[in-house]
Amino acid sequence: MGYRLHVAKVYKVEFALGDAFNYKVEEFHSLLSACDATYTGESYDADFEVTKEDWKKVIDKLKHLYDLPEDERDEIKGAIDDLGSTTDEVIHMLEYFLDSAEPNSDYLHLAFF
Repeated sequence: MGYRLHVAKVYKVEFALGDAFNYKVEEFHSLLSACDATYTGESYDADFEVTKEDWKKVIDKLKHLYDLPEDERDEIKGAIDDLGSTTDEVIHMLEYFLDSAEPNSDYLHLAFF
């Protein structure tokens, strides 16, 4: 049994496979905050939304992590370390969630369960 992050594929709530960030709710929110992404809810909410625009910005920041100022880079790297993942693993999962999300919505609906 796990507690991994999932993304809603369609808003009638059919979830795509979620095989990442098991029991890492607050750590995942910390990554979003470190990347300046806005999300609904609080840092402990297991059900939240992020705009696709912000989600893409997070992916772009992770892909260009070493081009960022040192303090910003260190904060993001710390958040990635707290997730227990590599940068490449996080990028891969974020891209998977983006590709799996409802295509007719401007938001990714995410839930840990």
